[in-house]
Amino acid sequence: MSQVQQKLELRAVPSTDGQITLVAPEVGYFAAAHPRGALLAPGMGAGVLHQLGKSFELVVPKGVSGAVVSDPPSSAMAPVGFGAPLYSLDPSGVAGIADTAASGAGGEAGDGQFVFAGQSGRVWHSPAPGEPVFAAAGDVVEEGQALCLIEVMKTFSTMVYKAQDGLPKRGKIVRWFIEDGGDAESGKPLLEIEPC
Repeated sequence: MSQVQQKLELRAVPSTDGQITLVAPEVGYFAAAHPRGALLAPGMGAGVLHQLGKSFELVVPKGVSGAVVSDPPSSAMAPVGFGAPLYSLDPSGVAGIADTAASGAGGEAGDGQFVFAGQSGRVWHSPAPGEPVFAAAGDVVEEGQALCLIEVMKTFSTMVYKAQDGLPKRGKIVRWFIEDGGDAESGKPLLEIEPC
């Protein structure tokens, strides 16, 4: 596939049940979809659309945020038509988190704070398949403790917990925003943490 050449903004279509559907702005092959449960915020990358030797980064439009409540396509390169639904988002309960994610700033939304990805790449919650995770929701983490691996071009970097930008020295993981095997973007939230 070709290098990403430019960005295309997804189209947002509100539904009667309060959810928002993000649809394809053009025809092509949809790849790099976010998994169910991922948080999407305005301006955030939301996959790639390939068409006739060109690749376009799909971005979330302004004013749209929420948690993905739909499953990704079963194929890594799913053919899509103009206006085909790519994501269903539930905007309820995540507006503050999405605003924080979009700004790239740390801070509080409710009682939690956020650990942000230091680089873009694939997130692995355990050191190897079948091994226990580094840290799960409900676990207490401390300064220097491994949280996950981030893979970039078959090179793995360990993401460790750092008590910086207002994060506590000890914290309890509330939830992960990026599932095991999901893709993280630099500066976007990986997990929510609260002081303990």
